Amino acid sequence: MDLKGKMPNKMIRKGVFKDQHFDQNLNFMYIEVDKVTEREKVTVMSTINPTKDLLADLIGCQRLPEDQRKKVHQLKDLLDQILMLDPAKRISINQALQHAFIQEKI
Repeated sequence: MDLKGKMPNKMIRKGVFKDQHFDQNLNFMYIEVDKVTEREKVTVMSTINPTKDLLADLIGCQRLPEDQRKKVHQLKDLLDQILMLDPAKRISINQALQHAFIQEKI
């Protein structure tokens, strides 16, 4: 969820462990142990926005030549499609093999 945000409700409902991680309204329950009291603290999160930027993680603080930068953008696009949470929207193996990241030479 750090990368993609909240899972679609349709997927949460199908999850085997949904009751351990989501409440009846399908809000994520973040559970942590208080360092002082050592008691569990539950924070209900109704909206979860992505906190990680895949492109920034891939490039870091490097200054890349334009051809390499293009290739990294293609890799990010491919990973976004591979990591799609909803399987119905996820890229197929054959589509992935035809992706520009795989097909184009550097």
